[in-house]
Formats: sequence, structure tokens, C-alpha cells
Amino acid sequence: MTPTSRECGVNLPNEDTAGMADARNENMCEPRPNLPAEAQYYAVYIPLEHRNPDEEEIHVYVEKSEALNVIKSIKEHKKSRLQIFKNYADAVAYAKTGFEQSYGYSTVATAQEQSSFKAPSMSDTIAFKRLVEKGNVEAVMAKVWENPRYLISSGDTPAILQMGFRYNALHIAAKEGQSKMCELILNTVGDPKFMRWHYGDDKCTTYLNPAQIMQDLYLNTPDKGLNETPLHFAVKHGHKDVVRVLISYSQCIKTLPNKFEQLPMELICSRRETENEALKREIRMLLEEQFYVPVLRTEGNTCPPIIGEPFSPTSPLILNRDPISPRVELRAFAGPMTKPQATEFQKKLKTPPRINFKRGQGDTPGIVNSPSIALRLQDTEKGLERVGRDLAEEYQVPWKEYWPFLKDFVDFRSDDGLTKLEKYLQQRSKDNEKQLFYLRNLTNSACAPVSCEGEPISCQEMPKESKEDAINDIQYLCDKLGLCSLSTDIDDEEDSDSESLEFFTPPSSPEHIQDNFDDDMQIAEEGSLIFIEGFSPTKLDYAVYNALSTAIGPDTYPHIYRWRHDMQLVMQRDPCRFNAKSLRRQLFTNN
Repeated sequence: MTPTSRECGVNLPNEDTAGMADARNENMCEPRPNLPAEAQYYAVYIPLEHRNPDEEEIHVYVEKSEALNVIKSIKEHKKSRLQIFKNYADAVAYAKTGFEQSYGYSTVATAQEQSSFKAPSMSDTIAFKRLVEKGNVEAVMAKVWENPRYLISSGDTPAILQMGFRYNALHIAAKEGQSKMCELILNTVGDPKFMRWHYGDDKCTTYLNPAQIMQDLYLNTPDKGLNETPLHFAVKHGHKDVVRVLISYSQCIKTLPNKFEQLPMELICSRRETENEALKREIRMLLEEQFYVPVLRTEGNTCPPIIGEPFSPTSPLILNRDPISPRVELRAFAGPMTKPQATEFQKKLKTPPRINFKRGQGDTPGIVNSPSIALRLQDTEKGLERVGRDLAEEYQVPWKEYWPFLKDFVDFRSDDGLTKLEKYLQQRSKDNEKQLFYLRNLTNSACAPVSCEGEPISCQEMPKESKEDAINDIQYLCDKLGLCSLSTDIDDEEDSDSESLEFFTPPSSPEHIQDNFDDDMQIAEEGSLIFIEGFSPTKLDYAVYNALSTAIGPDTYPHIYRWRHDMQLVMQRDPCRFNAKSLRRQLFTNN
């Protein structure tokens, strides 16, 4: 039976970490019989090129003089290193690999060679530390991708930016309350591309995932002073956003004690000057086990959506247990939240409140006339998500949906989601300008467009992309012509009389309709309309429109602002286009 971390005297983030049993022999965690239990172990690492090929001895000693004598006896003694340990297993690991490991990852770097990047100078390290403190995300990102040694030391551990208490970048960012900086650091060291950039493709070949290990070390490495992790720092200074970022990573351990055996839960806001009970309560809820309420859908919505049971990182969501049933996938989720909150949220999302009717209004059950039920029935693709979105706002918990065109889970009521949508629409606008350029050339030259330099190009010489763009623009013109109509909308009461009419009076110019929530809407410049999937709006545009927040400024998100204005014009001119009731009535009428 493999000993536990407490028996070994080492804090492991996970007792069942893959490959850990191979990394440490079963008898390695126990000191040798001839060594005292309270001894300090002096480990000597000798580089492979200076070792005797026939020598298998591990240089771990309890007397410092013996370790120094071994170093002196080696010809290239300057390249040998001596390190002191209180744990025999860590001393053996260091003597074998030369790396001072934390949390038992003693074989992480055995198959990795030294990085080809040079360690930054002391002045560069100080300047980098200031960038982290100020939260300059762009500058830090440029620095670490220029030289990964700003984040990863020569011993494959978090680089130290403050020598006294051995603070790494995450300690400093958590202490200063820089949540976006914390997220950047953890995402960077957890990026396999960053690790390959650091070690090279051929050198990053360990049986353990080095990116996950580096994330683990950053999240759970204590400082030298109070033995506190970045989570301790964030909790005691009351940085709620930083706490939310740290615990969102499954490697983060919430129960590591500091020097005085205090857990993060016991240090909430202890370093804040002013009392804030609401903040304490929010951080305490974050430190409890977090749960999420999922929305599951089948491909193509062949079956009604399913509201799954609450799940957490320790009890993850398990899908598709029955191979006969249709395959379901996660399409939205609310959380994190506490277990009681998640249970209540799921119950309310499953069973909307009934509407009480007065006597005399009929015997129709109130639940059928519930707005949320009606919304689900009318909008089969996003109706449940719209109900969950509003419910999450009521409970004040995050809500994220999967949007295929972005290939990601985002919340369009958050800055992060709006930024992703803005970039997507910006790229769509650039592609449209390129297509219009080829369309003008095609129109002016009658299959002999001109290049940017003014030289004619034959149709056979046009690139494949150009022909496809031209076809797309022609399709756009056809779509616009298809929207033109000389008919008028006839009320439901006049449907029987409308069959006898042969001609209709062209409608007059529509009156200007002003939005209640967007009084400062600017008049858009004339030009082609840009939508998410083409040059005409679809159900996807309508779904995204409903998912947006009402406050979107033209300066912060200009492309979203323009797109939303175009959507409003479409819905004003053709109010029945996305109306589920009218579409269903037309379908039955045509049949």
C-alpha cells in the first residue's frame, strides 16, 4: 500500500496523482533505519556527464562534511550542487534529478533538458514584478512569451520574483488583487504551446503533463514566511474576484494550512481595515464546494432539452451512460453556487411558478400559461436558455451558453463575452469589405476585373477565393431583393376576406419607432448589412440579440452597436419574421 502524503511528510495536491507511485518507491517515504528521524538530509546532485557510469549510489548524507567531501572529490565540482532537506524522499529525488521539487513531483523534469532561455537579470525581474503588481496584462504577456524564464525557474518550479519570502508571480498578483493577471499567469503556464516554447517539442516528453503540474505548483506553492498560498493572500485581503479565479482551477487546494495551522476559510478579510460582512459572506460561499446546474441538448434538438442534476469538480457531470439513448451534450450552465442554491435553482428552472387565476377565468391550468413555459414552447432552440439566463440574473450567479459560431461558452452580458462577439463581427466586416472589392471589379469589368494596381484580370485568372466571394455577394443581392414586397400585413380577422383580393395598395413609409432603452441610437451610415452568418438575419442573430445586455456603447463595442441597430431595423420593418406564433400560424394555414 502506497503511503499517504502525511505519512511521507510531503504536501501532495492529489493522493492519486497519475504516475506518483512510480515516481516514489514504496520504501522511499520511510527513512533508512540507520538514519535518525529528525536528521537533516544533505543531497548532492552530480550532472550525468560527470558521473561514473558504473556508480549507482545516491548521494544523500546526514553529515554536511560528507557531502562536501563528495563534491570536492569530483573533478568538475563547480557544476555539482548541494541542497538540504528535512524529508528523505525529497533529498533522494534531488540527488537523482537535480531539481528541488514540491508536492512530490520528483520526476517531472527527468526527461526534460535545461531550457535554452537565460534567466532574466535582477533589474529585469524587478521591472517584471512591477508590471505584475500594476496588472499590465499586455506587457506581462509580451515578456513571458519573449522569455518563459520570467515564470519558470531553472528547476522547473515557479520563478521567484521577491527573494525574501520567495513570492512568485501569482503570490504578488493575488496580494494586489489583480484578478486578470492571475488568470493570465495560470492560463499561460497551463498552455501546452507555452511549455513547448520553453522546452522544445522533443524535450517535453514526460509521462506527467508539465503544464498541469506547473499550474498546480503556482496554485499551491506556499511562501517562505507564513507558508501561505496565493489563495490565502486573496482571501485575507478580501479580493473576491481573485478568489473566484483561483478556485475555478481544479488543482487549487482550499484546505492547505499556513504556518499557524489556519485554513483560508479562517482568514477571510483578516487584513482588511474595514469590516464588510457581505464581502465575507460571498468569499465564504466561494470557498465552499461549488456546484453548477447544466442544460443538456441533443444534436439538432431532436429531443427536448434536459436540465441535469447539479455537479461539482469533485463529482463531475457524467453524460451518455446509456448507449441506446440519444447522445446529449452540455450546452449551458449556471454557477458556481452552493449546493442549496444549485438545488433550488434546478427546481425553479424545471418547474416555473404557476400563475394564479381569479374565479371565472376558466379552468385552464396556470402553469400552461406561464410566460417561461410559453417561451420554451415558442423557441425550441434557445427558449430554455433564455429562461435560465433571466433566472441566473435573479440569483446573481454566472451563466454561460455554448455558441457554435464562437466555438466557446460565453455570457453576452459580461465584458468577456461582448469582447469575443465584437472581435467576431469585426472580422466579418473585414471579410465583407474584401468581398465588395471583388464585386465592384466584377461589375465594372464584366468578368474582367482589375487588380489593386489597375491591371485587368481574366475570369480564369481570378483566385478561387475571389470567385466564391463574388458568388456570395450575388447571393446577398438576391437575398435583399427577396426581402422586397408590395404586400401589406392583414389582420387575423381579415384573413377570410384577403383570399378574394388580387391587388394590394403599396404601404406608406413606416413611421420612426424609437427604442425605450436606446434613446441615443445614432443613425447608421449607408452600406451593406452585416449579420452573424451572412448578409441577412437568421434565428441565430435573433438569439444573440436576446442574449445581449441593454447597455452597449458605440465607443466600446462599435461593431456590436451597428449590428444591433441593423437588427432593430429588420424587426421594425418585418415584426412577424421572428415571431414564433405567426410562423406557426402561417405553417398551419399553408397546409
